[in-house]
Amino acid sequence: MKKLFFTLFSVSSLFALINAQPCGGDGPSVCTPTGGPASGGFQDPNTIVCAIQGTPYTYTTQFTMFSQFNFQGQQQVDSIEFVSIGNLPCGLCWAVNKANKRYVADEDGCLTISGTTNDPVGQYKFALSLKAWINGNPVGITVPPSLVDQTGIALYIRVKSGAPVLCPNVDTSANANNLTASASCPVGINELAGSISEFKIMPSPMNSQATVSFYAEKQGNFTLRVTDVTGKEVIVSEMEVKQGYNTAIIDRNGLPAGLYFLNVSDGKNVVTKRFSIAD
Repeated sequence: MKKLFFTLFSVSSLFALINAQPCGGDGPSVCTPTGGPASGGFQDPNTIVCAIQGTPYTYTTQFTMFSQFNFQGQQQVDSIEFVSIGNLPCGLCWAVNKANKRYVADEDGCLTISGTTNDPVGQYKFALSLKAWINGNPVGITVPPSLVDQTGIALYIRVKSGAPVLCPNVDTSANANNLTASASCPVGINELAGSISEFKIMPSPMNSQATVSFYAEKQGNFTLRVTDVTGKEVIVSEMEVKQGYNTAIIDRNGLPAGLYFLNVSDGKNVVTKRFSIAD
């Protein structure tokens, strides 16, 4: 039986999350659950691919929701909801495969991190805030990051400087040097998003090809990159963007059916759109 151990107590002080960045659009199109560890929880953090500074990143981590925890005695988990995830490096955001972000005990789920970051090299420990329903009680209990840490649940993302550099192992010790993301992200994903609107990929799902369209506030040389759910780059092309409406064609080129991400970048900032391929 999968177990989650923590003790809750009265908290009078407020807590703050750093860079709680949902991607939006949670639901089945985000990722496909394949099952977490047999003992429950999230996959080994060392198996999660490192983000590379300045490079579009997409990775999906798998989990199986816990079924029990210790709260003034052994309690049965009915369901747990992701309220927020903070301390993501600037430019990265998160989404899960359920629109309500809530999972019943023993249910498989998946969480996708995507975007582009230029934050410092190192490991970042997520600040997880959860809501738990226990023993059939219809009222959920909100669990802030400080208490989630006591459960032993820990999610990390590592940032490295370039492809040739090895991805260091995650340090899960009590004195680990976990970096803190900036309190604000003055440049990055939001800057380009502010100058691009009406961003569409049609059709989605696509079969052989799709049309990308968007309205740009300014002209420039842009790069279009398509990555799969592991973050592997499968298509890349350059595009001369004009002020106004722009279109481009994505060809399938033999890619297998599944979920993909289109990253449009001006060299410093990036916007991302999910789409899928179907047979």
